[in-house]
Amino acid sequence: MKKFICGLFLVLCACSFRSPSSTFYMMNSQNLQPVSTRQISVAVARVKVPDLLDRSQMVVYESGSDEVQIMEFNRWGEAFPDMLQATVTNDLIAYLPNAYVKRTYFDNGKMSYSVNIEINNIQAYSDGKIVLSAWWNIVNASGYVVKRQQVSYQSEAKGKSMQDLVNAQSEAVHQMSRGIAEALSKL
Repeated sequence: MKKFICGLFLVLCACSFRSPSSTFYMMNSQNLQPVSTRQISVAVARVKVPDLLDRSQMVVYESGSDEVQIMEFNRWGEAFPDMLQATVTNDLIAYLPNAYVKRTYFDNGKMSYSVNIEINNIQAYSDGKIVLSAWWNIVNASGYVVKRQQVSYQSEAKGKSMQDLVNAQSEAVHQMSRGIAEALSKL
């Protein structure tokens, strides 16, 4: 009986402790101003990211250190590469309002251009600094690369919260998308 009571007590104690619930974040494409009224069709391929970032948990770098924190309870709302693809697609829709822009996974169909992005890193630092480093290219319907660029963007979080870091990461992605939209508008 004594073992039963101890076991019951342990079970009740374990039930009273709850782990914190996760918070999920998405990037947004709000308040972006058009860069061109050109009518083209654009397919945005799935974005490639480093293995460290290809997870649902957010990754935060410690400023002035080699330490990386995997934020167990701060997560992306969908797979990080898919969210980046969706964000760039939505950004291009805003920057090129007369263009037909869609996400694609395998077949680009008969689109005029295809955008491919490979992220070298998106570093979100604990002090609020964001650094995005990437390669992107634009491929025409014949399969030829017509524009290729290596880019690096920085932004600063307006506060110290995780939402502030997410907003700053969104801003860095918007800067990259704007560069792609400007290149597409000149082709």
